[in-house]
Amino acid sequence: MNLAQSLERHALLNGNRTAVKFQEDLYTYEQLNQKVDSFANLLNSYGVKQGDRVAIWLPNGMEFIYAFYATLKIGAISVPINYLFKSIESEYILNHSEATVLFTKAEKIPLIENYTSNTSLHKVFIIDECKVNSAIFEELKTESFNEEVRYESKDVSPDAGACILYTSGTTGDPKGVELSHYNLNTNAEFYADSINLNEHHYGSIVTPLSHLLVLMAGLILVLMKGGKFYLFEKYSTETVATTIQQEKINFFIGVPAMYYMLLTLPDEPRYDLSSLEICITSGGHMPLEVRNQFESRYHTLTIQAYGQTESSPVITVDTLKRERRFNSVGYPLPHLEVAIVDNDNNVVAPGEPGEIVVRGHCVMKGYWNNPEQTAKTIMNGWLHTGDIGKLDEEGYVYLLDRKKDLIIVGGYNVYPVEIENVLYTHPAVLEAAVIGQPDERLGEIPKAYIALKEGAEVSQEEIIKFCLEKLASYKQIREVEFIKEIPKTPTGKLMKRKLKSS
Repeated sequence: MNLAQSLERHALLNGNRTAVKFQEDLYTYEQLNQKVDSFANLLNSYGVKQGDRVAIWLPNGMEFIYAFYATLKIGAISVPINYLFKSIESEYILNHSEATVLFTKAEKIPLIENYTSNTSLHKVFIIDECKVNSAIFEELKTESFNEEVRYESKDVSPDAGACILYTSGTTGDPKGVELSHYNLNTNAEFYADSINLNEHHYGSIVTPLSHLLVLMAGLILVLMKGGKFYLFEKYSTETVATTIQQEKINFFIGVPAMYYMLLTLPDEPRYDLSSLEICITSGGHMPLEVRNQFESRYHTLTIQAYGQTESSPVITVDTLKRERRFNSVGYPLPHLEVAIVDNDNNVVAPGEPGEIVVRGHCVMKGYWNNPEQTAKTIMNGWLHTGDIGKLDEEGYVYLLDRKKDLIIVGGYNVYPVEIENVLYTHPAVLEAAVIGQPDERLGEIPKAYIALKEGAEVSQEEIIKFCLEKLASYKQIREVEFIKEIPKTPTGKLMKRKLKSS
């Protein structure tokens, strides 16, 4: 098995069919596969072998797709990195994954130069102009590739690792979720069947390809089914809406905040989204009012999906073979078992709240180089999501609460401990706690409560700027409240619940 074989199959059977449109250029399945082969031969020439990690720190673009599928073809493991990440985040991922090769852009060179010696990197391919005179950096001149040299996908074990995606934990360092070819292939197949997606669908990718939802439910899913998609470099409400209208796109994937923003557009012909047939929403539960308004205005179906990186990522979806229940997050994919358990791992009765656990094809291989945390998360084959929910008598899943400390900002997971760790490096900060605040547009935003050291002075603006220099922009603190002391339990644990209720 190899995920890249689906690309090869369609290149052979439907080579002239359009696979991707990007920046007004069309790429057929044959052209796409040829370029992927060139990238695979490049990796092979540098000694990258099965099981090695190849990091991809790129914005949305064709090079991301080439590098991702080339890595799969040779049996190596892809490590996508959010392009918004900065030095602390990227250095940790590269170091922990022990990636030997990195694809990125020239603007990241100053960051990489600061920590190259701390990583396992042997080669950094720069996809745009590279003026640095260093053996480790090499400008990738794709025009010199020999397109006639092919590379057949290696047949690897279904359980072989396909990619590692890093997700911040509520405590400690980020964890690398390792997903296999079987995880991603099977999750994509059952997901496509549940929403009736086929080769006639024209999708849109508007969120970063480094995010698993769009990586699986956009890139992998569409190319597996032989469809096509329009690849956006970044999200802009007006640009996305006009492109959907012009291209007659019929398959959209977005987070709830995007649907809210699309509803704010004026009722004009250039924003006519009537071509949409399937609209996937994930990364948070879409408010019922927003969902009803979107379906009523644009005459389309909204499909709620639920899952997490550790579940490849989809656990439940509004399958079109059953009634859609807007107050639920859908029905489990085929061949998945979902249960609700109490604190002692006993299954509770339908309608009773508890932790959502799942067993089946979607469960990750484990956390990369972290067997202890893997054992705490997967018990007897059951993945413990950490989310609170309930099941009804017919098996629909209802999400009641996300992980206790998780903040979802416009579909991105933000864990307070990561921001708190940065805050604690500020010389004026004695104690810090970060919680989520409701936000009409983004769903939630981070707010920091800070107790200053005696005699120290610092402004809200200085704190926000300090964090923004060290973390991705979507993790930025939007508000700071200075208090005398952070509430604590008798054992010294921060009582964030008291901050939320204050």
